[in-house]
Amino acid sequence: MSMVDSEASNPLKITFNGPAKSWTDAIPIGNGRLGAMVWGGIPSEIIQLNEDTLWTGTPSDYTNPDAPEALSEVRNLVDWKIY
Repeated sequence: MSMVDSEASNPLKITFNGPAKSWTDAIPIGNGRLGAMVWGGIPSEIIQLNEDTLWTGTPSDYTNPDAPEALSEVRNLVDWKIY
């Protein structure tokens, strides 16, 4: 998939010459809780949706109260490139 140059009069417009052929070519949209991959296409459109409660079955607070204790170690591991 290649992106066609946008018109100078509408610099925020992106056009493609065809639908995505693989997941990595689709356009990701979302806000961190609700997301989608837009594949494009005419006459049919494929949009994969993802919503955080689909994975847990219920809305919940996933805040780990012990997370701040691990922050220093996580930063060190990232600095050392130990992923």
